Amino acid sequence: VTISDVVKEIFRTQKFKNRYPWRKRYKPKIKPIGNAILKTANFKLYSPAIASQICSVITNSRTHNYFDLSKVDQRIVACALANNYFITTGDNDLVEYYLQQFSNNSDEIILPLGMINIWLKKGLISWDETMQTILEDWNKCDEAPQPITEIKKFQKLTGYKYLGT
Repeated sequence: VTISDVVKEIFRTQKFKNRYPWRKRYKPKIKPIGNAILKTANFKLYSPAIASQICSVITNSRTHNYFDLSKVDQRIVACALANNYFITTGDNDLVEYYLQQFSNNSDEIILPLGMINIWLKKGLISWDETMQTILEDWNKCDEAPQPITEIKKFQKLTGYKYLGT
């Protein structure tokens, strides 16, 4: 489940088409949150505040670079804040922005392998060689490294070796 902007980005942008050809198999499983959720009073409060922060070029305290979040990334953060949702992403800039500006609780962020582990625990997916090819793609595409704790959980849950960095 995600905002409709993310669904559009996954299936319409060339970057995703080239890097993740397997994503088409999962299109029916990705559900957009209704746009009504983006019209709530809380969303309308957070969205312009975030846009203003990004326009005023706030600095990442770790890298000392300016945060450069896309409009979609800004909407993700606003939606999560307005609705007390967790954020699931591998985008380090988005994660660091959220943690530095709104919460220092890293439990509110779920990295991609962590999401897979949750799905595995709940029995929503089962792991096989076909699924393993997704991790091979992550490795080939130089996706962000996943936490050691999540890698260990994954290997214990699946019996497969984690192929990422």
